[in-house]
Amino acid sequence: MYKEIDELVEVICKDKTFIDYKESEKSLDNQDIQSLLSKHQTLQEDYLKVKKYSQYVSVDETRKVLLEVKEEMKDNVLIQNYYNNYYQLNELLEDVTKIVFNNISQDINIEMFKL
Repeated sequence: MYKEIDELVEVICKDKTFIDYKESEKSLDNQDIQSLLSKHQTLQEDYLKVKKYSQYVSVDETRKVLLEVKEEMKDNVLIQNYYNNYYQLNELLEDVTKIVFNNISQDINIEMFKL
């Protein structure tokens, strides 16, 4: 069984979908993009923290800045390419999971996790 698993992993790693994903991941490795992604992450965390206390403090400014950063990310071709490749890879892995685990157990959830 381990041999088959190793072979499956090898086939997936050679698949164009996986290769495209890895290349797009590498393309994000520059200071401007990393700064933008980090800013988004920080703002997202701040927004979620402030949102808990929205009855006491305004979340409008944090939400506004977060939406601006999201728009900037949406306009970035490299980031969009990465996410497109990420979702395609997830679809491939979901298909593989369904094939491998189909009819093994009713308790196993083989549906793809959605962000």
